[in-house]
Amino acid sequence: MEPIEIKTASLNDIELLQQIGRQTFYETFAASNTEENMAKYLEDGFSIEKLGTELSNAGSEFHLAVFNNEVIGYLKINSGESQTELKEAQSLEIERIYVLKQFHGQKVGQLLYEKAIQRALEKKVAYVWLGVWEENTRAIRFYQKNGFVEFDKHIFRLGEEEQTDIMMKKQLNATLDLQAILENEHIALYPLSAHDFEMLYAAASDPEIWRQHPNKDRWKKEVFRNFFEGALQSKGAFRIVDKTSGKTIGSTRYYDHEPNDNSIFIGYTFYATSCWGKGINPAVKALMLDYIFQFVNKVYFHIGAGNIRSQIAILRLGAVKIDEQEVTYFGESAKLNFVYEIQRDQWQQRKPVHC
Repeated sequence: MEPIEIKTASLNDIELLQQIGRQTFYETFAASNTEENMAKYLEDGFSIEKLGTELSNAGSEFHLAVFNNEVIGYLKINSGESQTELKEAQSLEIERIYVLKQFHGQKVGQLLYEKAIQRALEKKVAYVWLGVWEENTRAIRFYQKNGFVEFDKHIFRLGEEEQTDIMMKKQLNATLDLQAILENEHIALYPLSAHDFEMLYAAASDPEIWRQHPNKDRWKKEVFRNFFEGALQSKGAFRIVDKTSGKTIGSTRYYDHEPNDNSIFIGYTFYATSCWGKGINPAVKALMLDYIFQFVNKVYFHIGAGNIRSQIAILRLGAVKIDEQEVTYFGESAKLNFVYEIQRDQWQQRKPVHC
């Protein structure tokens, strides 16, 4: 196959841009939308007047993928005030990446994406963001594979119909922070501090929490104090808070980050029994995995050999058991643990796209 050239579009390319824009948009969305809505969007969204304005805008760029002197795909990016939303100086928007259907699977989209990242790095922005239709699972998987994570949603109007776009972003040159604040609408993970002991012990003092754990005495204050001290020293521990009530409901942590293996552990997790069976654990793990998979390829979990409840929970997340190890917890004797693994690609493929 001849090499694919990525060239910057100018006003001289406006008719080529109109043709590739309309054709790729139709191929992507015609099957899921009415003829009337498609016709209206193709007429208005790719008019010569509109494209001319966009090509003349200093904050927007079009780049064409050319093969054998034919345009087979294109990219549109926006920065500064030209972004459709956010409009932050430190961000760049990928508004469109489209490729002719016959060239799907031939890395054309990846080449256009890499051009967008190149321009983002040249502009020295902090992050790249985009919106993708919630039913375009192929595109969502593509961006997840390239390290994007969901952060919001917005409404996109196609003709007379309102549709939901998932908004995704990717940090550029981000620094791994093992105690970055992580939160969604219902729960928040805050860095654990020395002042949190009484709040956390109030959640941990129920013996039922530790009944299947290798150390069944952690409900005792003096034993839990040792656990708490280990959490502080790990510099990766969190206090989990129910945002509705404001109550501390548990703790979890990152630990044993291994750059050479591009991996990390998540563990030492517990929740107040009042939170069991309410979807808290999957939500916490999703926050932690979405964040950490920006930096590592593999996440491991130590789970006590007798902790059946936690083993079932981790399998539901798609983890695979890979080993058995004797693990020495901070200030405690060694106990048999099962080791589970989730890889980044597996998590991104498994994670629901409508979450």
